[in-house]
Amino acid sequence: STEHAMSNLPLTSPPPAGAGAYAGQSPPRRRVRPVRASASLLLAAAAGVMIWVLTVPLAGLPLEVAPVDRTVGPPAIALSALLGGTAAWALLALLARFPHGPASWTGVGTVVLLVSLVGPPLSGATGAVLLALELMHLVVGGVLLVGLRRSLTPRTVTAEAS
Repeated sequence: STEHAMSNLPLTSPPPAGAGAYAGQSPPRRRVRPVRASASLLLAAAAGVMIWVLTVPLAGLPLEVAPVDRTVGPPAIALSALLGGTAAWALLALLARFPHGPASWTGVGTVVLLVSLVGPPLSGATGAVLLALELMHLVVGGVLLVGLRRSLTPRTVTAEAS
């Protein structure tokens, strides 16, 4: 019967289009959790050094770039990961204030990682050394992208000031 079907209808009207889940409120604010972000930076540095350990002492491949007469070692690897990670963290903290900030940060970080892959071949690295350096860039960058993004957490929803 139509009376029974009418009893299942909601008593209130649906919200207007575009009202969304945060109608009358600002969307959740996001922040970077410092302990998790710090752990991500340390993990990225450790991952880069681990690739050096697998490449140099264990496999016997010297990570030397002949044209510039430079040897890539653990201090340079760790420092590069920590400095790059700190810059990424700062940018994430800044962009997290905006609704699409985390997605924008991920896009910027991915582009920076891809551009960083140009460095080893431009420095004259070839063969297995080039492969090891590129792998190092991908692993350190990947750890930073995933780890820092996961360190981002939503803040509570706050009512808009009138």
